[in-house]
Amino acid sequence: MKKYIFLPVIVFVIFFALSVHAQKEEKSNVTLSVEGTSKIKNENVAKAREEAIQNALEKAIIEAGSKLSEISARDENFQLIKRIIIQETDKYIAYYTITQESRQEQEFNVKANVVVAAAALKNDLYKMGFLHNDLKDKNNIRVFLIVKGIKSYTVYSKIKNILQSRVNLVKNIYPGTFTWQEAEFEIEIAGDVQSLGSELEQNAGCVMEITSQNPNRVEMVCRL
Repeated sequence: MKKYIFLPVIVFVIFFALSVHAQKEEKSNVTLSVEGTSKIKNENVAKAREEAIQNALEKAIIEAGSKLSEISARDENFQLIKRIIIQETDKYIAYYTITQESRQEQEFNVKANVVVAAAALKNDLYKMGFLHNDLKDKNNIRVFLIVKGIKSYTVYSKIKNILQSRVNLVKNIYPGTFTWQEAEFEIEIAGDVQSLGSELEQNAGCVMEITSQNPNRVEMVCRL
């Protein structure tokens, strides 16, 4: 008899954990009502329907990205965001439901409620440098990192991947420049500059030099 006493408690704990997880997911999502359209070619209605749905999903991602970044979808600066985020529809769509669909002559239309995974989208916008105000931490340090002696794009990509993978240290990477054998990164780090220098020395082969340092700005040079 004793082995059954805690069963209701276990069921309650599991249910409560799932409920909290669902609430967290719901808060990190954005629900949008959008419309999608597509031309019907060669009387292929099925394909036109798929393309109309895809169009609706892309519109939802673009609208969510615009809201999160506070940049109008018509803004010239938003075109870069648009090109990147619509390439990974599956990454940003949590789920969707088609609320209405219709055919009008040679066009197929759908209306959908789309749930966008805002956390994933926000994280990528953050990495691209389009969420300065939302994600800026007062305790973060702004670092201007100049890498000299880059002999190939592979080396440049390696350093960029190192910075992107150290999520506990590097909190944001803003769009930088890449010229002949030299690249400049503007980044925010949570922690000390020495930790970043050690990471680059050990994993990228940098010879580090801190050229200037104050509470708000640090300049570092990595010589390869």
